[in-house]
Amino acid sequence: MGVKIQRPGEPGHPGGNRRTYVRVNYGGHRRTRVFNSSKGAERYAADVEALLKLGKVDDVFMEPTPAPDVPAPTFQEAAERWLAVDGEAFKWGTKEDYQSILKCHILPIFGDRPLPSITRAEVEDWWAGIRAKKLSRSRMRPIRRVLANIFKRAVASGVLGQNPAEAIAARIGREDRDVRQAEWLTEQELAKALAVAQQREPRLYPILLTLASTGIRVGEALGLQVGDVDLERRKFSIRRSVRKFRIGSPKSGKPRTVDVPPAAIAVLRGWIDTVRAEAAVRGQEATWLFPSQSGYLLNSSMVRHPLRRVLRGAGITRRFRVHDLRHTFASLAIQRGVPLVIVSRQLGHGSVAITDSVYGHLDPEATRAAAVAWESILTVPGRNLGATESETPA
Repeated sequence: MGVKIQRPGEPGHPGGNRRTYVRVNYGGHRRTRVFNSSKGAERYAADVEALLKLGKVDDVFMEPTPAPDVPAPTFQEAAERWLAVDGEAFKWGTKEDYQSILKCHILPIFGDRPLPSITRAEVEDWWAGIRAKKLSRSRMRPIRRVLANIFKRAVASGVLGQNPAEAIAARIGREDRDVRQAEWLTEQELAKALAVAQQREPRLYPILLTLASTGIRVGEALGLQVGDVDLERRKFSIRRSVRKFRIGSPKSGKPRTVDVPPAAIAVLRGWIDTVRAEAAVRGQEATWLFPSQSGYLLNSSMVRHPLRRVLRGAGITRRFRVHDLRHTFASLAIQRGVPLVIVSRQLGHGSVAITDSVYGHLDPEATRAAAVAWESILTVPGRNLGATESETPA
């Protein structure tokens, strides 16, 4: 009578498994509990013995009240939970993009479905529909990421036993279309475009020159303040980024310092005097390096539309974005022999590998080294590549 622990191999253990049994026999009441570990069994046995000594028999043998049935959350509720928990770590721009993906691509299909009812086959069918829309890989990746992470959060919370989005893991697939490479201007095109900007868009010229000569992102340029410019040392301090009139941290989340060419500094020196004079007329202190005419933040569209006019004026008709000025900086710098590691640091990339994957093919030293290596292979002493088989000496 009392509490007895039966470990594997001990008398009374049923055998056939490695579990530990705790048997309670007290006053005609019997109960058996099974544990995967002996420590858990020992803790339970000690608690039962303590309750029996205190006379709390009902606490040992009373059947627990079953928990009320709680309806499974819908996919939309799980998505809201994911955004509330994991979304705190997202930058606001990323969170806004994910909310747009949910609204356009996911909630119309799965929104009101109970989460456990969504099968792997349904996820695969949905993914096939996404691929049929012929979206680019850069758009498909975040769509898949959002769905997978919502299910992943549900698994971590115990709502699901497995992640049905694993059925589409790594399935972006090959695209039957040309891969668009980074667009950039040649030295002659850039010089012509800047000349047109200086003449026709004088307020746009300083920021275009800054973007093309430093490689910083357009949001980082819009977030520059007058105090971030060191005219004597010819440097920018990149501390913030602006997107849709909202201020955030740079893409990497870390501040950095970039170098500015002397010619650009000369232009910016006069531009800062203009910005300060305009602010003084308004009775304000100059804050933003590239403000609107009213002194407030610019939006990227306020740069994009004038840039199109500049490109047309320079006779450049191919598709070209503001972000491609960043590609122009990197491409021209690499072709001039600037090491990839220096370009990567200026661009604010997380690693040189990122820079190499986008611009490595432009590195003249890399291609030249390959050509030299093959030349040594093809010109082995005694080998005549122009000879026919019969002419080759035995």
